[in-house]
Amino acid sequence: MPMPEPATAWRDLPAARRDEARRVGRADPVPADPAVQDAMIARHHAWLRRSRCLTPVILLLVPAVVLGTSYTGGPGRSWVRLAGIVTMVLVATAVLGVEILRGRWARTVAPARVAAALRDPRGAVPTTARPAGIGSPLIAIPLFGVSVLYLYLMIDSVGMERDLRAEVFPGQPFDWAAVRGWAVVWALTLLVPAVISLVQLYRLRPFDRGAAARVDEAGIWIRQLRVTVPWAEVVGLHAVGPSRRDGTGLAVQVRDPDRIVALSAYPTWARRYLLWGLRGGNRWIVVDEQLLREPADALLAAALAYQATHPPAVESGAQSGWGWW
Repeated sequence: MPMPEPATAWRDLPAARRDEARRVGRADPVPADPAVQDAMIARHHAWLRRSRCLTPVILLLVPAVVLGTSYTGGPGRSWVRLAGIVTMVLVATAVLGVEILRGRWARTVAPARVAAALRDPRGAVPTTARPAGIGSPLIAIPLFGVSVLYLYLMIDSVGMERDLRAEVFPGQPFDWAAVRGWAVVWALTLLVPAVISLVQLYRLRPFDRGAAARVDEAGIWIRQLRVTVPWAEVVGLHAVGPSRRDGTGLAVQVRDPDRIVALSAYPTWARRYLLWGLRGGNRWIVVDEQLLREPADALLAAALAYQATHPPAVESGAQSGWGWW
């Protein structure tokens, strides 16, 4: 699918056409001009790359700030710590703002992405999406970082308590019972992000270089769910999930979520926790392109082409007036 140059294509459009495209995108109909569609998609790709670049920056900046403020001594130590806290707050605010803007644009451009996928000349050909390389491990690293930070704070709080008691009661041995309760709280809190990290590593297998998603004659294979969704179960496709909490990429509406859970290769005990959304009756599965090395446009185009040759059976109320068949 031909694409204009991502860095300039959208800005090169006249302001009136950009405003019109935004209005049309928010209203959900497809912009009629293919050039406008391609420009909107190129801008989405640029947003996606920018969002991915923020993760390693945060992972480098936050530990540096924490370590820098921890080993700073002297009378200016409190100011250094305050500067570190302000820096982290500003970084978190900037990241949150970028993600909000990216999410809004992703929903605006979703109809154009579907329209561009429908005119993709490649048709129904097997298509594979690769995991995001180093991007996938970085998803779990921040969670491990939270665990390490909690551990550091626990040790630091014990040290502060010991120093304080040494000043107030000089010469007396330190009473470990005074901090035992806090230690238990810190330890229990430490377990939560650690367990979440392990679950994410188990689900995503970030160091496995196999396909993260695959579209072919059998259906849509999704490694995160360990399942191939057969075409008979696919009743809707889109570039974004119906909820604002959903990711962008390849959104698949399934006929029977419980059947997809039953088809999963996860052990039975793991399905209850790892597929809780489907078990709750959610019909939409989103292959988030944040976890893929490339944007999900090729996956979407192949899925739409295969679905055209495997039309779903008529089911009253399945689509609820949202998305594309």
